[in-house]
Amino acid sequence: MKITDSFKLKGELTIELYDAITSQLLSREIVKNLVVTAGKASIADALRGTASKGEITYCAVGTGTTAPAIGDTQLETELARKQISTNSLASKVVTFRTFYNATEANGTLREAGLFGDLATATANTGTLYCRTAINRVKSASNTLSLSWALTVG
Repeated sequence: MKITDSFKLKGELTIELYDAITSQLLSREIVKNLVVTAGKASIADALRGTASKGEITYCAVGTGTTAPAIGDTQLETELARKQISTNSLASKVVTFRTFYNATEANGTLREAGLFGDLATATANTGTLYCRTAINRVKSASNTLSLSWALTVG
């Protein structure tokens, strides 16, 4: 009898843009993301008990236009980084939510990523777990909510 099993990590990002004054939802888009090699390696380290590995703590957006690649270790051009606002777990899905207010992350956003391990508020720190291409213009009249859902299956 042949036994097969597969351990996969896949994710998607929900991008919601709101009017900063009325809080009215202006747009919603869901995009798939790429779980990069560095993120997978960190998860493997966490499984064997390595301290400070496997925890996602920051979300970042950038203006880089190069397509995500499995070997990426940072965003191409990071514009803004913020600590994850909330996280939750339901069954095999962990969700990370980050909220950018009207003064944060303004510009033409072309990429987003999740960071952890020794990540700080400083750009390009920590381990990149996920990266995705996006296409969203955010101004000071908008707020932005990013909700990453990572499914282990």
